[in-house]
Amino acid sequence: MSSKVVITRSKIMGPLKTLTGLLLVLAAALITAGLFSHSTFRIFVPLGFVVVLIVLAARFGVMVGVLGSVLAALVFAQRLYAPSSSLHVEQLAARENLAWMILAAVSLSYLLFPPHPRSR
Repeated sequence: MSSKVVITRSKIMGPLKTLTGLLLVLAAALITAGLFSHSTFRIFVPLGFVVVLIVLAARFGVMVGVLGSVLAALVFAQRLYAPSSSLHVEQLAARENLAWMILAAVSLSYLLFPPHPRSR
């Protein structure tokens, strides 16, 4: 008995679409961290970045909102907050804003753009 492996375009495009969205999140987070690294408003950057995450989740899917928020939090922790080049964030307010960014992006991604049930 031979089993055929059927690879459809949707099976390839789904992960590719998510990967593209995550690369855009990474680029946007790196650019944002670079722009605001010496700003007095850098503590509020994660809260504003939720808008970027939601826009990208609308275009590329819920997983980009979920995984992208964690990826952006890692970038901001390493590049935006002291101590530099570390995932540790000293300021309590900065840590809280990173957590709020993840919470808001994940919850809004699922509320606004629920994943479609897979057809069998």
